[in-house]
Amino acid sequence: MLGCFIAYFFLIYMMGMVQQTELRIFNGVIHIACLYIAIRAYYKRYPENIENYMLGVAQGMQASVIGVGGFTLFMVIFLGIDPSLMKSICDNSKVGMYLNPVTASLFIFAEGVIVSLIGSYIVTRYYGFTVKTV
Repeated sequence: MLGCFIAYFFLIYMMGMVQQTELRIFNGVIHIACLYIAIRAYYKRYPENIENYMLGVAQGMQASVIGVGGFTLFMVIFLGIDPSLMKSICDNSKVGMYLNPVTASLFIFAEGVIVSLIGSYIVTRYYGFTVKTV
C-alpha cells in the first residue's frame, strides 16, 4: 500500500497534475485493493476466523497503519523539501494560512484512517459473503 501510494504520487507529481484533486479517487482504489489483499491473506491463513468480522477489520487497519502512516510521514518530509507544493496547497485551501507540512499531512492521515475503517469493514463483509456462498 505504501509503495503504491508513493509511486502514484510521484507519477502524478512528475506529470504536473498534483493539483487535480479528482485524481485522489485512484488513491481510494489502491487503498481498497490493498485492504482486500491483506484481508484475503488473513482469512486464507486463518479460515476458522471467517465468521469473526472484527478480526478482518483489524487486519485491514493493521495494513493501513503501515500504508497510510508511512505515506503521511513521506508527505511531511516531501512537503518540507518542496516549498512550492506546500505553498500551492496553502493557496488553494480555505485553512491554508494554518497549514504547515505536518498539519497538511495530518489531513491525509485522517482521511486514510477513515477510508481504512470503512473500507476494511466493507471488504471483510464482502469477502466473508463470497466465501460462504461459493
